[in-house]
Amino acid sequence: VAVSISRPTATEERIRIMARTIITRIKKIKDEHFQMSPEIDFGTDIDTPIDSLTSVFVHLSYLQLRLRVPPALHLQQVQVDLETLLRTLEGLAISQGCPLPNPETPVHKDETAFPVTSNYLYLLELQRYLEKLCLNMDKLKWCKDTDVAETFIF
Repeated sequence: VAVSISRPTATEERIRIMARTIITRIKKIKDEHFQMSPEIDFGTDIDTPIDSLTSVFVHLSYLQLRLRVPPALHLQQVQVDLETLLRTLEGLAISQGCPLPNPETPVHKDETAFPVTSNYLYLLELQRYLEKLCLNMDKLKWCKDTDVAETFIF
């Protein structure tokens, strides 16, 4: 019986480092730009699953779009880092033959009515999602096509 040990690839490790860097930047931004009362509960009811490389790319693209509207100077570095992470994920997906749908969805007017709150909530969601991604890097080996059953990439 042959036993193989799965070790993270250089790309997976690079993705993990990028995710942790963004998480660190978000924590710093929250401390410096968002003086939120600890009594305010924003809830953790948003729990987008990490199913596959495609789902990660789509959800991070969604969050990237949301963090652009309205533009905020203090979010620029997170946006640049997120763009770099997305390009890395896109390259991985292309190399593995994963489908990448156009994830852009329109930003609703109510999301721009309260920009500080909106930015804060999307930063929280991004932080939680990236923390979960760091714990589920194995999901990046899966492609998910909406028309075809899931495929495992070796």
